[in-house]
Amino acid sequence: MTKGSGFHILENMNILIYLFLLLVSFSFPQEISKQDLEKGYEVYKNNCSICHMEQATLWDFLKARLNVLNGQKPENIDAPPMNLVSARIKEFYPTELEFVQFVNDYITHPSRVKGVCKPAAYLFFGTMPPIGQGMSEEEREAVAKWMYYRYSDVWDDFFKRVKELQRRVQSEKRSLP
Repeated sequence: MTKGSGFHILENMNILIYLFLLLVSFSFPQEISKQDLEKGYEVYKNNCSICHMEQATLWDFLKARLNVLNGQKPENIDAPPMNLVSARIKEFYPTELEFVQFVNDYITHPSRVKGVCKPAAYLFFGTMPPIGQGMSEEEREAVAKWMYYRYSDVWDDFFKRVKELQRRVQSEKRSLP
């Protein structure tokens, strides 16, 4: 080992550490400001809340699921709730960039072909109207980011919890006199 080789190893190690930290920083979702969240929520309230409730609880979803399994339209729901829409989109478009691009395109030019809803959602609710055509690019991006950061539900986890609740409810019904 020559006198200068230790310096080169240290220099190369520093470069590797820097590149690793840079890569890690891009792997995690970026933060969104409170102001941007509020802006997205306003767009939701003014454009989306007419059909989409903000959040469905496990119980809400179970009641809707039981109606669907019985071939009936879910009661008091005009469109899938936003927390479930967000969770479903994240199944297919997990990064913020992919998610925002998908939402921006879908609300402007919705179709079953590019949609990610379960077939029952289309059966009972149809395809949403192209409300994004009446929004600015800034509004579409704001509501998409709000949806991405507002909800942390994971579709499979949420659905498993609903199925477990369904099993418990059915078990309790069987044990009633």
